[in-house]
Amino acid sequence: MSLPKLELLNISENLEGWGPNIEQKHDPMEQFRDLPFQSFNRCERIGRISDWIGVEKFFQRNRAYGNKDNSASQFDYIHDADENFQLVDSSKPQKPIQQRYRNRNTIQFKKIMSKDIDDKQNGQSSGKHKRSVAKEHMKQFKIWQKRGGNVRTNNARPQNRKFGERGIQKVRQPSVQVQPDWQHIVDLDFPTLQRKKAPHQLYGLGEDIKGHSYGAVHYYDKSIDRLTPKNSIELKRFGGAFISVPTLHDCVIERLNAEKCGNIFATDIILATLMSATRSVYSWDIIIHKVGNVVVFDKRENVDSLGNPVDQYTVNETHPDPPAFEGIGENTANELATEALHVNLNFRRQVLKRNAESYKFENENIPIDDDYDASLFECAFKYRKWNLGTSKQGVPLNLVCRTEINGASTGNSGETQLLTIKAFNEWDSTVRGHLDWRKSLETQRGSVLATEMRNNSCKLAKWTLQAILAGTDNLKIGYVSRASPKNSTSHCILGVQNFRPVELAQNISLDLDNCWGVLKSVVEMVLSQPDGKYLLMKDPISPVLKFYSLPKTAFESSEDESSEEED
Repeated sequence: MSLPKLELLNISENLEGWGPNIEQKHDPMEQFRDLPFQSFNRCERIGRISDWIGVEKFFQRNRAYGNKDNSASQFDYIHDADENFQLVDSSKPQKPIQQRYRNRNTIQFKKIMSKDIDDKQNGQSSGKHKRSVAKEHMKQFKIWQKRGGNVRTNNARPQNRKFGERGIQKVRQPSVQVQPDWQHIVDLDFPTLQRKKAPHQLYGLGEDIKGHSYGAVHYYDKSIDRLTPKNSIELKRFGGAFISVPTLHDCVIERLNAEKCGNIFATDIILATLMSATRSVYSWDIIIHKVGNVVVFDKRENVDSLGNPVDQYTVNETHPDPPAFEGIGENTANELATEALHVNLNFRRQVLKRNAESYKFENENIPIDDDYDASLFECAFKYRKWNLGTSKQGVPLNLVCRTEINGASTGNSGETQLLTIKAFNEWDSTVRGHLDWRKSLETQRGSVLATEMRNNSCKLAKWTLQAILAGTDNLKIGYVSRASPKNSTSHCILGVQNFRPVELAQNISLDLDNCWGVLKSVVEMVLSQPDGKYLLMKDPISPVLKFYSLPKTAFESSEDESSEEED
């Protein structure tokens, strides 16, 4: 048996020191230079044979295999940025802030009107369309100006305007100029008046004074109720004038005062104005006379051609943007009130059967002074009374009121029903907050009424109170519109709506307890003053009623003064 051969390795000798000889080139790792290598630890948590994702987490608790320097991380791909690689930015560069918002308002306004301006310049529209386009341009321009126009500051607020300021308010003049010799007594603010309550159930609906109903009225034409915007009729223009006799010039009230029938005297329109005072916006005034325990509510005479503010048919009084009094045209506040007055007079006459037999009251002839023509009155008067209890001073309060009846109608059972007839007038359906009656009245009559309740809340409340005071069975309200928005003399009747006065008061949220409470509080305030002449005026700006003491000669004409001197 042969023994294995023993071969000795070559040993390098280094006689000058320890370790391999420097001159001899010997690298023991040369044979392992090109072999792949990765670290390995038996304690590592290896969950897969190979990891092609190689996602490293910053925190160790989030890593899948503990140490980031594990065997799988040796072959992770690391992208080195190429210095020659560049990104091309194809987006539009933004302008500086100063250039970006330089002409913002002008550009916005031009965008709104660019299409219509192009159509107008090209001449592709008719004359009517051009006028409507020009009107829309002016409307948008005014809206643009109200928002600041082209003079806005950095904080998006118009220049020269403080925070919370609403800008220039429309100027409303008082109904009468306060004179230096008038003595101011007290102010009645609306929040205080709105808290006044008096149970109207105790006062009832009033009772007629026997033997004191005068005049005759025509019967209502029921074919008017079938009118719609599709089969509307033209509103005829009748002659005549509007006449309203003041309280002190009423000979019947003078006679009832002498008979001690009551101690508070007024007309229905004056009481309705006072009872709905908290809804009013425009200025109005009432003259009050006190002699002992007798109080007479009256209105001023010798006013201008527009009539007394108490009798005016205001238009859009409670609208957020009511018509202005200043200016020239048919859409100013005074012109619209005059138009509404004539519309109501003509509508009242047209819806009645004037050629048929009329309904006559106890006294067919109306007793009136020689200064008035009795033939001009196309209505009847009923004098009614209410017991308002006693005042704080213990004075009995018996109210006597002259009410107005506009027409009569025959009920389903053949009974005669008395009517109060009024009319709304549409002057421009394009105004903000309005509905086009020709489009909405037939299908959305409730929406049309709700719009009028918002825009003419005070006027509608006065009509309702007049009907309740008169004790009429129905309140007829017509819808009259202009034939053309630019023509204030030609109108057409689009429809009529019928209401029960008490039900209408509930629908428009008219608190009758508050209405009677306001009246009673004013009466008690007057009774606490000495005898004399007083004035109650609605402030044109603030929601306040101002109470003044007047000289005896206030609002008296020169003829009255000369007659008193002769006496």
